[in-house]
Amino acid sequence: MTIPTGTTSDPAVEPLRLVVLTAGLSTPSSTRMLADELTRAVTAEAGARPVSTVVVELREHAHEITDLMLTRFPGERLSPVIDAVRRADAVIAVTPVFNIGPSGLFKMFVDAVDKEIWNGRPVLLGATAGTARHSLAIDYALRPMFASLKAELAPTAVFAASTDFGADAEGQGDEQPLAARIRRAARELLLLVAGTSGADDGDAADAAGTPADPAAPARTVAVGLDDEFADFVPLGSLLGR
Repeated sequence: MTIPTGTTSDPAVEPLRLVVLTAGLSTPSSTRMLADELTRAVTAEAGARPVSTVVVELREHAHEITDLMLTRFPGERLSPVIDAVRRADAVIAVTPVFNIGPSGLFKMFVDAVDKEIWNGRPVLLGATAGTARHSLAIDYALRPMFASLKAELAPTAVFAASTDFGADAEGQGDEQPLAARIRRAARELLLLVAGTSGADDGDAADAAGTPADPAAPARTVAVGLDDEFADFVPLGSLLGR
């Protein structure tokens, strides 16, 4: 586990606590390369806010992850990793794709730690493989897994095949260059951290053209529905009767 330090001259500015989990099995690995690129993009997009980064190579904790699965007690070196994830403002999780899903090491770590650790936590997913044929693994394996754990997922997940690295211009690698996807994913992760990914009640009231009234009952504004659906009653309300 490596901990690059992020400092600022303004003590009033709280650093963004970022944990980067990389499940590459070799050194060097394309998985770690993608994790480093995502980390640099988040740091750059954060602007004036400092970023305190903890980078975790899961391969260095493989034995203790296995022990945790068997005993339910984290080892001396793995315990700080779990604590770092628990305290993190955001997590970048990158895994190689083998056959149809993430590496066993990556899946074992997710299975071994307390599932509540992911509840509401902003997560940016990344994956690597030899060819683009494995790119759908993010949507049918990784995204459902973290969604079931109630993590807040960045809309853009970054997949990188071998041909994507070094492709910075249109026409190289994927249709959208890797660097562009990384920047967009970094911005989305920071929006999740800032809590600006959704509109609040005041925004909804403004959009409807009426002021928000705290004493008024909650209501749903239907926009663009046909008149025949204007009096739609949710099934839960019907059952409640």
